[in-house]
Amino acid sequence: MNMNKISLAMLPIIAVLATGCGGDDGSNGAAGAAGAPGVDGTNGTDGTNGTNGTNGTNGTNGNLAVFTVQLTNLTYSQPFSPAAIILHEPGYNAFIDGEAASPGLELLAEGGNPADLIAEALAATQYLDAVATDGATPPRSIGATSTLLVPLLDVDDLRISFTTMLVDTNDAFTGLNAADISNMAVGQSVSFMSPTWDSGTEANTETASTMPGPAAGAAGGGGASAGFDAARDDLFDRVHFHSGVVTNANADDASKEGLSTSVLTEADRWDNPTARIVITRTR
Repeated sequence: MNMNKISLAMLPIIAVLATGCGGDDGSNGAAGAAGAPGVDGTNGTDGTNGTNGTNGTNGTNGNLAVFTVQLTNLTYSQPFSPAAIILHEPGYNAFIDGEAASPGLELLAEGGNPADLIAEALAATQYLDAVATDGATPPRSIGATSTLLVPLLDVDDLRISFTTMLVDTNDAFTGLNAADISNMAVGQSVSFMSPTWDSGTEANTETASTMPGPAAGAAGGGGASAGFDAARDDLFDRVHFHSGVVTNANADDASKEGLSTSVLTEADRWDNPTARIVITRTR
């Protein structure tokens, strides 16, 4: 046999067998580049609003009795200052006829300021509640309603004191001193008519420089600083019933009443009572 021919004829077969048996695979290729980011998704829809909360219930005043107080100015032309309203037990007095006025009453009667009188009441053991009215009460008008609270246990022996200045005067005031309002029923009202008192702390010169009201202001004086003076120049220096203003009417006629220093007119006079005070128990 010709061996050269056999070898040459079998070469393609051997080559195929060599490739299929025991050959080495090619190595893996490098990873491809990352693709571009996808587009953002759309926003979700808003949630629905929650329901409104319910209103809380009104609080109560507990074991307290509630009283309202309202002032009527009965004068023709005298404005009333802010008033001091005090609820208390027996034993406290805002003023006493025939006795010297306290510093707090002097400040109210001369300058129309109730702050010190309320502070004096607050320091008393008989004190229950107090409030100053909101602003002045004009002539021939009804003032705003004030509200005060006291423990239910104290309504069986309850007193009210009320003071307000007639501001077109030197030291005149009207009000109540320890008026008895014990055992008022809920819904009940009581009323008091009050005269005018003189605190006895300032001489009744009726001048523009010594009074705080509009009459003095119209004459070029007045103002809060013109009202109160700690020095007491009234020789009597005792709370007493006020006999009324003199005014400047007939001041030039020696045979008639008249005060040459006065800036007041006949319109500033008053008849008693000068105030009506209504107390109502509402709770």
